[in-house]
Amino acid sequence: MVGPGRSQSAEPSRSFALNSSASNHENYDQPMKRAGGEIVKWTWLFSLMMLTCADAQAQACLKTSVMAPSPLMGNHGEIFRTAEGAIYEVVGSYEYLYAYYPEVTICPARGKMLVEGKTVGVQAVQPASRRAPLPTDKKKAEGRQEKPQASAAPITVLLRVRSCDYFIADGPQGYYLLEWYGGHDPDRGDGIYGQLGTYGFKDVLYDGGQEGRLYIDDYMLSKDRALEKLREKCR
Repeated sequence: MVGPGRSQSAEPSRSFALNSSASNHENYDQPMKRAGGEIVKWTWLFSLMMLTCADAQAQACLKTSVMAPSPLMGNHGEIFRTAEGAIYEVVGSYEYLYAYYPEVTICPARGKMLVEGKTVGVQAVQPASRRAPLPTDKKKAEGRQEKPQASAAPITVLLRVRSCDYFIADGPQGYYLLEWYGGHDPDRGDGIYGQLGTYGFKDVLYDGGQEGRLYIDDYMLSKDRALEKLREKCR
């Protein structure tokens, strides 16, 4: 009788122990599950932040090539065009690079360009979104007189006589008398970028992204004087 009695009293104890053990496991698993969920969440957020930072860095700087002028000097005031057609100006640097079609990294927001191991200061003049005019566009434009569109370029072609290489441009220093010497043949309304504050031959870029060469015959002219000189040159 004693044996069975002890056996019966032992069963509840063992059952209680098993229930207690299961309860402890459940109490232990709940924090672990919560901790695991937090780890997964923070891992996902960290990965998202890393992707966002990488995307921001990719947008901040771009790799491209300088197509004009050639060679690129990297000196203050120089205007250059990238392979995408964007136009930049060198500011505060004097590197004398003599670089022919160099591959560069430009960070517009920081105003910096890395070229041949050197850092050159730059500022954006015109984005790459504008399309260079096609020959068919120019033929259509020749058949009608239109008011030229506003340009952000330093000077803008105001009057061009097709039978003459001389033309008049308007800028902050009055009217310019210019002579075309090759490259893009400018039309009325074309903007011109370059070092335009002195006389002589200049390699320039037009706001359509085209290259050209011209001669600054005179500038700081009144409108009447510019027209008079143009008539003299185009006789």
